[in-house]
Amino acid sequence: MATKADVSPSKLKTKRVRAPDGSIVQMKVVQSDSATLELDLLAAFRSNVRRIRAEQRKRARAATDPA
Repeated sequence: MATKADVSPSKLKTKRVRAPDGSIVQMKVVQSDSATLELDLLAAFRSNVRRIRAEQRKRARAATDPA
């Protein structure tokens, strides 16, 4: 069985889709018939959380920086 180190977010395919508000969003693609589905889902989730947290930190810094 594959380990957590074998399945990283960078190994998952990414596709770009248009959100309802018109912005472009990148999404990780997980194959449902994959032998490593559990690890694929975990990798995609971790990647999404990391990206969202980075965006939140960026917005927080922009709000506190005097311009």
